[in-house]
Amino acid sequence: MPEGIPTERAVNLNYYRNAAALAAFSFYRLLDEEEELFAKYYVKGQSVLDLACGMARTTLLLHELGMNVRGIDQSRLFIETARKRFPYLDLHEGSFDSLDEADSSYDHILLALNSIDYAFPVSQREAALRECARILKPGGTLIYSSHNIKSLHLCSPHYWNQIRWKLRNCADAFHDSRYILEAGQHTLYTSQQFVKKQTETVGLQFVELRGFKKIGVQTLDQYFSPYLHYVFRKLPKTSNG
Repeated sequence: MPEGIPTERAVNLNYYRNAAALAAFSFYRLLDEEEELFAKYYVKGQSVLDLACGMARTTLLLHELGMNVRGIDQSRLFIETARKRFPYLDLHEGSFDSLDEADSSYDHILLALNSIDYAFPVSQREAALRECARILKPGGTLIYSSHNIKSLHLCSPHYWNQIRWKLRNCADAFHDSRYILEAGQHTLYTSQQFVKKQTETVGLQFVELRGFKKIGVQTLDQYFSPYLHYVFRKLPKTSNG
């Protein structure tokens, strides 16, 4: 393990360095929430930085939608495989908490599939959000999803196929954030309040969130969804700075 990297972060990184991970992430379609948010906020020809892009699922589809997109992921295996599959895509190896990108250089930033929840410790997550705020153009958006800690309540219909795991972790639903060992990874579950406060601290303004459309009542869907999609915007500079 490289010196200075927490054991938990090393465990998470190793998860994406084998054939099983390649198989698990070799799917290429947009989630319903992604389709809706991309249609609402992205305009053909704009630039998108697709962080923790994995096997270039969203990188490929955003490219096909006419976006000027670059994908970055910390897994060398994922990036090398995606380059072989899609040699025409702009793909790079790198960590989302330390990016070689210019200030105010992208119209939009995307962190799909709850990827920011695998940052460890929380300080790495905060560093990633600071990088997003630095790289976004004024008025640009950050869209990312995060595991919803409230979905761990026993009354929630989700995770009942993992009943023993849910029973072990249901008490965490009463907290704002908790790292939980899930499928071999140290995963941060968060409340809406935690996500909004943490992201607004780096200078991004909350715009909206989307939950799964299951129950049909927005407040209930947001409460029970296993993860939520958040939209934040970098405020334009004012004449005072």
